[in-house]
Amino acid sequence: MDSSHLNFSNQNLQNRSFKGLNLNGANFSSADIRGCDFSNAQLKDANFTGAKIGQLPRVFVFVLTIACVVAIITFKAVSEMSFGVLGRTPEESAWSYSVALFVSLGIAGLCASFSGITKQNSIFHRLTTIISGAASGALLGFYYGGSSQDNNPQIAVISAVVASLLMAFVCFKFKTGFVRVVVAVTGCITNYGFAFLLSSLAFAFLNIPNILLGSIFICLTLIATVLTMLCLLKAVKEITSVGVTSFKGADLSNAKFDGSTLQRIQRM
Repeated sequence: MDSSHLNFSNQNLQNRSFKGLNLNGANFSSADIRGCDFSNAQLKDANFTGAKIGQLPRVFVFVLTIACVVAIITFKAVSEMSFGVLGRTPEESAWSYSVALFVSLGIAGLCASFSGITKQNSIFHRLTTIISGAASGALLGFYYGGSSQDNNPQIAVISAVVASLLMAFVCFKFKTGFVRVVVAVTGCITNYGFAFLLSSLAFAFLNIPNILLGSIFICLTLIATVLTMLCLLKAVKEITSVGVTSFKGADLSNAKFDGSTLQRIQRM
């Protein structure tokens, strides 16, 4: 490649893709490469001195807005359903819905937590992401589908199935940062709901009193609370990682960076 074609100094290259290209010796000094994809590119002896890397402010605001909307929608559904099942007994007809809510919250939250601590490209990561997304989709479909039809249980169940399948497909098909943000945010809220229900059971058993079961559910509540915080930290990390400059798999042998820039790349 002609050396003149490798001079990108002082250029605005935001969100450009250089994936897999041979850019050995390229000059990106003082260029704006925020959001660029250099995955698996050859960048030996490349010059990135003074280059702007990372995430564009407008991308951060957009992703943060999506995360907030998802959090509000999920929180409303989870909190209202959780309060709605408090005090239910096995003798009541709605007991099965209480059990389904408890199980769905546990699956969605636990899988989101596992997804956040496993290697991104591993099979286990993808599997837990899909399961968490499907469980969260079922919860949201059940609540909003039923609410739109005067709490019709049949419509709620159908909506839950459709939303679950849709979310599972999205999580399977798309491995974007947006999907990871949604899974982390919904996982945080579902873990919160799960912790809330566990704490209600703990207090119920302690009031009987059944110290053993009460203590067990207190421990489970603490675990769910820790998982909530883990998902929250994961959500923050994902929000600040969408659309950042990517050097994943790139050969950066002898490439020149500013000291602070190099430290930021190593953390990405």
